[in-house]
Amino acid sequence: MNLDVCKDFQIKETQSGLLLVTPFEYEDHDKIVVFAERRPEGRWLVHDNGDAALRLMFDSVSPDSARIRTWLSETTLGIEWDDKNNQLQRIAANEDEIVRSALKVAQAAAQMQAMVSHRVSREESTFKEEVLKLLKEVSEETGVEAKFDVPVDQKRLFNSDCLFLVPDYPLSIFVATSTERLLEAELAWSELRRAGDPTRVFAVVEDAKQVGLKQVERADYFTDKTYRYRDWEEIFRDAVKRSVKPEAATH
Repeated sequence: MNLDVCKDFQIKETQSGLLLVTPFEYEDHDKIVVFAERRPEGRWLVHDNGDAALRLMFDSVSPDSARIRTWLSETTLGIEWDDKNNQLQRIAANEDEIVRSALKVAQAAAQMQAMVSHRVSREESTFKEEVLKLLKEVSEETGVEAKFDVPVDQKRLFNSDCLFLVPDYPLSIFVATSTERLLEAELAWSELRRAGDPTRVFAVVEDAKQVGLKQVERADYFTDKTYRYRDWEEIFRDAVKRSVKPEAATH
């Protein structure tokens, strides 16, 4: 089987289907592994084999807790919870959907553990809200249309928090509230370059220390630009304005 996957994924065939080693990691830096199993009707069951739930239990957290159940019901990743096997899963309609489903399962597994291991302050929780408000203002000030929470690549693997519809060279913004989200920006940039898509990718982090200095330094090479936001808000605003409409930038 020849799946069209990002170079950051490793794929192996198993007796029941496929094993995909993703570039996402758990808190202990183990790679998140996703499985794809053939179903009799031709579809594929893509799941984490219960790894996320097992790690929650190691932290004395039940997957049945109200917080986890509420998150599962509200997530936009299209993930289901299998009570029998305690696993995150997603149905892929055909082989072409396997990679996208594996990506979503890996994202959910990383987010589930992050919900337990991190306690987010009020200031940190407003970061994304602040950036989106700024981007909406830039759209109004420049007259360049922006869409929010939309796929940025043709395969619809990666969702951009904001996509400015700049003629010939669209600009996508990823608000990196976590190391995993910053990695998504890098993967999106790599996929767009591989496909010859001219869409540019900016990532913005609240504070480099929050997501990791090494990760932010790496992201500078695997995005068109990665910005620090806190205390640099006007520089970020001006950079976005200059990128969507040069004559609208502040001098």
